[in-house]
Amino acid sequence: MSRRAVIAGGGLAGLTCAKLLVDAGWAVTVVEGLPYLGGRASTFRDADGDWVEQGLHLFIGAYTEFKSLLNSIGVPYDTVVFWMEQLQLQDTEGPAEAIFNINPIRSPLKTLTSVLGNNDYLGPLDKLSLLPFAAPGLLPYDALREQFDNQTVVDWWRKANGDARVMERFVRPFCRGIQFSEPEQFSAFNFLTWIHHLVTHLPSALLAGYRGPRDTLIFQPLARYLKERGAVIRTGVKLEEILHEPATGGAAGLGKLKGFGLQGGERLDADVYVAALPVWNLVPLVPEPLRADPFFASLADLPVAPAISVQLWFDQEVVTHERFVLVGHSEACVYQDQSRNAYPTSQGSRVSFIVSPADVLQFESDEALVARVLESFRKVVPAARDAQVRKSVVLKHPKHLVRPLPGAMSRRPAQATPVPNFFLAGDWTQQPFFGSQEGAVRGGKACAEAILGRYPSAM
Repeated sequence: MSRRAVIAGGGLAGLTCAKLLVDAGWAVTVVEGLPYLGGRASTFRDADGDWVEQGLHLFIGAYTEFKSLLNSIGVPYDTVVFWMEQLQLQDTEGPAEAIFNINPIRSPLKTLTSVLGNNDYLGPLDKLSLLPFAAPGLLPYDALREQFDNQTVVDWWRKANGDARVMERFVRPFCRGIQFSEPEQFSAFNFLTWIHHLVTHLPSALLAGYRGPRDTLIFQPLARYLKERGAVIRTGVKLEEILHEPATGGAAGLGKLKGFGLQGGERLDADVYVAALPVWNLVPLVPEPLRADPFFASLADLPVAPAISVQLWFDQEVVTHERFVLVGHSEACVYQDQSRNAYPTSQGSRVSFIVSPADVLQFESDEALVARVLESFRKVVPAARDAQVRKSVVLKHPKHLVRPLPGAMSRRPAQATPVPNFFLAGDWTQQPFFGSQEGAVRGGKACAEAILGRYPSAM
């Protein structure tokens, strides 16, 4: 009889772990509290039938494990994403914009020309100030952790004599957009590691957007793959209790888990239990006898950042491209028009915004947030000034990812816990991609590898 695993959490981490376990011959059950799969990367249809996303996500060529996962389930990643050769920067305080080519391998001349140009947005000295700041990204990952995880982006920026204009027009919107945090709250280790990933995967270091809803492109195919191999997937089923059995007979250790209690009183039993939940959802469920253990106690100490997504449907086309845009001097710090690829419509632009930092803004009304976003957007996109918003969706996530404060990335837990049959999966576990889809895939893979290392036989 096959070994059994129960995975609580149907996001990328949980599904990746499930995929590797079924491939190894395990019997797997996945339970997900939402009525659909995908977790923080999910997309769903609202009451109007329109697709809504939990938040704007980008895909980068350095996401090697994510690409491998897609290919392994028979979904070529080029059918999931479309690649971009340009990144646009704008500033609500003007001048309006700069467009940089970001394909140095395939289009070196265009890339060089764009870097040498756009001088009314970032002057030559502004750009040169980035070199000493970004140069440590060439260091190995462990060296970056040792040297830079005790300081913020701003700390390192000052030591590197960074230029204030570059901070406000590029570094700050980047930090706000990628980890929903200000550079004063952002570990230099985290920031430089993103540069490290791009440099070490330079031939494929492009940005990409999605060709459609992630539900149909990624999560339905993943679910189909799992079900065809005997896995059970249940959505709309919430984990309510982690059942623990203490060590008996004077034995050392923390005992073992004996079940997952689900909403409604149902209990699932297995050989191995995986929590692929966000850490802030897991902490209240940790059994009382385990909470004093240093491993589990440290989970509650991980800092958390909120996030806000605002999605606007306009009555006409206001953006004529599908690039990602970073916006300086604005809480609406990143946007993308998705009306051509992800959610095609002929009725006008459909623009998805990241609103950050959300610590205070999350308490504003939806109407106030939409007004705030529109005010910023119309400053940098003149065509939006005469357009009307025919629909808006605001999603507030009070807790959305581990905030990259100095030291936080190093404190993330391993996937194997001190309880022999209890494992963790998520982008918040130890792996080199922070708060990202690639991090979730790698966290799920590392979890499966830890399980298979502890239980080499599937029987």
